[in-house]
Amino acid sequence: MAQLTNIRESISGVSLDEETTKMIEMQKAYEASARMIRVADEMLETVLSLKRM
Repeated sequence: MAQLTNIRESISGVSLDEETTKMIEMQKAYEASARMIRVADEMLETVLSLKRM
């Protein structure tokens, strides 16, 4: 089975393990970016609410 997987990957030129790893890395980066945007939005809301007082 492993040999067939290696042959298929060598023909297709795509490593499923590498692609899965890259996808997980990109997902984590997206989540981190979303958290940063959320925090910036909360900070801006706080600043604006202080100005309204």
